[in-house]
Amino acid sequence: MNKIDFSYASKLEHNLAQRFIIKTIERFTGKKKLENLYNQYSIDEANPKLFWTDILKIMKINVKDQSKKPLKIPLTGSLIIIANHPFGIVDGLILCSLVSKVRNDFKIMTHETLKLLPQLDEYILPVDFSGTDKKTIKYNLQTASKAKKHLFNNGVLIIFPSGSVSVAKNLKSEAKDDEWKNFPAKLIHQTKTDVLPIYFDGKNGILFHLFASKIKSSTLKYSSYLHETKKKMGKEITIYSGELIRYNDISHLNDRTALTEFLKKYTYNLKK
Repeated sequence: MNKIDFSYASKLEHNLAQRFIIKTIERFTGKKKLENLYNQYSIDEANPKLFWTDILKIMKINVKDQSKKPLKIPLTGSLIIIANHPFGIVDGLILCSLVSKVRNDFKIMTHETLKLLPQLDEYILPVDFSGTDKKTIKYNLQTASKAKKHLFNNGVLIIFPSGSVSVAKNLKSEAKDDEWKNFPAKLIHQTKTDVLPIYFDGKNGILFHLFASKIKSSTLKYSSYLHETKKKMGKEITIYSGELIRYNDISHLNDRTALTEFLKKYTYNLKK
């Protein structure tokens, strides 16, 4: 059995004091429950590809696609899957699970927290969201280069263009992503890759929005992610999947910002 440490406290992104705060709050708001659940499952003798679906089953998270047409992931060829990011870890688990059912050649650009096990490294392209210092920039450029190479090798790449979890202005309003980054648009044009948008319906709870929207503390926001993940156990997550957007149909949107805005609007309109 692999011993893992579920935590959003990152040596890449947080200093010692911040890691202490995050780990302390995690310890009292959901970490132990998630670790106990994981202990029911060992990947030692299993295909790592099955991890994503297996862990959702253990967490009793059911994914319901409310789309007019069923989700259709191409069996071959390069593909970028984009989505809004309302929950955190669960979003990544669900997208990896959906893709893993039809393809092996996928990677997800995400926070290093999803690197739960060494066997999953082949699927993770970790991104450092901590800042703009030279070390961070170099690290992310290396990840970007790997992502580009993966697409040129006809793989699937999963990206959350906002780079952060959605925040609602208040508990009655819908959670909205921050401004989407132009990096996915850059990749799309560089690799001439088709795009599959997916919309997650929902938002995190009171604790997350207290930290993210009211107190506006990045450290405290990170500390609530495991709590929010625990709260999704036994719940149904609704998604809306779009139809495949062929590169030839968006190649005329040469401006990266224009393409990014188009894709964001398209994704959010999937629910309508």
